[in-house]
Formats: sequence, C-alpha cells, structure tokens
Amino acid sequence: MTLKSPPGAVVREMTADPECFTGVRRRVHEQLCAWGRTELADAAALCVTELLTNVHRHVASPACVLTLDRLPAGGVRVAVADSSHVVPVPGPPPGGTEERGRGLLLVAAVAERWGITLTATGKQVWAELR
Repeated sequence: MTLKSPPGAVVREMTADPECFTGVRRRVHEQLCAWGRTELADAAALCVTELLTNVHRHVASPACVLTLDRLPAGGVRVAVADSSHVVPVPGPPPGGTEERGRGLLLVAAVAERWGITLTATGKQVWAELR
C-alpha cells in the first residue's frame, strides 16, 4: 500500500491484529508525548484502536498503514489506510449489552473532526484531535 506521507509524520505499515493493539496504543502514546502533545495521547490511542478494529472486522485484508501527524496549533491527526473501498458508516448507538457498533461513535466523540478519504488502493479513515 503506497501513500504519500506528510513531512515529519510517523508512518507504519502493519497488520490489524488485536494481539498487537496494546503495543500500538503504547507507541501512539509515546509518540504524542515525544511531540509534546501528551494531553491528546489517550484520545489518539483510542481512535487508532477503533480504526484498527474496523480494519480487523470489516476488511478482507488486515494489511494497513497507520499515520500519525502533527497539526498546527497543537493538534494531531491519526489515520488508518486499508485496501477496501467500502466506506464505514456510523450506525445508531448500540444497546447497552451489545459488544459492537461503538467504534466510529467513539472516534466522533473524542475527535474535533473525522472523515474518510478514498485512495486508488482503498481508503484512509482519519481523525483530527485538538
């Protein structure tokens, strides 16, 4: 999967495997702290986990690309690109006992804005935090 990376961004090709999510959250947290954006680290780690979970559950190939990028005025953008052109759509809030259906709702709740960019090879789902 080839994507143009913003200068200074951290880009990592990976597999959306739930067994690696704890390590990914830790690395996201460490990177944001290194950038001086500690106050956004927990929210960014949550968004990354939810976006990776969507790849794991809804895309035929678990191969994806994680991008972390600093935004002006102290923000950060997290993005996960995958090989599917199917656009995720948040559903209605799930019932209290349902185990699925909260991912994009959580992303929307913690992000200033989020969206989907279609690419030649699939899509990139991103969230901007400030």
